[in-house]
Amino acid sequence: MNQQTLQEIYPTSSLHSFPTVNEDYLSIAVAHGFLWVPKENLSPNEEKLLQSMADTDLKNNLHDEKYDHPWYTALFFNEAIPASKGSFRLIQFEYHTLEKNELLSLQEEMTTILPHTVDLFLLSKNYGVIVESFSEDALSTEELEGLFLALDSDFNSYTRFFCGAFHSFEKNFTQLFYEEEQLFLHALNDNTQDKSFDIAKSVILFFVHQDVSKSYLMQSLFVEWFNPEFIKIISKLWEMQGNISSAAKELFMHRNTLQYKVDKFQEQTKTNLKKMDDLFLCYLLILTFNK
Repeated sequence: MNQQTLQEIYPTSSLHSFPTVNEDYLSIAVAHGFLWVPKENLSPNEEKLLQSMADTDLKNNLHDEKYDHPWYTALFFNEAIPASKGSFRLIQFEYHTLEKNELLSLQEEMTTILPHTVDLFLLSKNYGVIVESFSEDALSTEELEGLFLALDSDFNSYTRFFCGAFHSFEKNFTQLFYEEEQLFLHALNDNTQDKSFDIAKSVILFFVHQDVSKSYLMQSLFVEWFNPEFIKIISKLWEMQGNISSAAKELFMHRNTLQYKVDKFQEQTKTNLKKMDDLFLCYLLILTFNK
């Protein structure tokens, strides 16, 4: 029985990248993740049948170490994050062909290479999360892809990842993580070739089937990224298909001034407006939330 059929039978189920340890849910391994089915909706016979389908080998004792990680409860239990200032992003990664001792070595290597990592934990034998604090030299998605390619070479593995956006410490990271996780899962299911994904790259196909206006993640990005001046800049850049010179002329602004503002925006948001996916994401946020 495939994932789509199961979700049609159990519409209250939800897809995640890792198995749950919550006894109120049953985890069933499906392509690119786990389906969490509320047990309250199952008869005893249904639970036995579904339990027989669950691949318990995919759970391992790394998951038991989750409470050693201060960000765990912030991401999964809607509690305050262990920080009172700053911005943070979540990098989800899916990996293959690694044994437990190799996973621990991979953890150490990632923490060394990404010096602004504040937490990193593995939630299953093929899925983990990095929590990184904001810095001006934070790697772009393309730079992270180069990093993971190097790690794959060192560990003889295959890794794909999703680079989330930086969010203020004041935000609800449980909801932000859930929405970014859904983007990653959807991208993995839809795209079997690419190694790296981010919000801009994933948003078009995902929100064909979802209401953008109801997304806490997208609304948060709009609030954090834009002021009235930049709403005008993004709108004009989109109209001019990303051409800085043409947009500057329409905005009655010197080209160098506009380029400086665009560069500062990229520095603060890690969003490159020269890339049409990134520009589209920004324009979509403005169209949806600039009321």
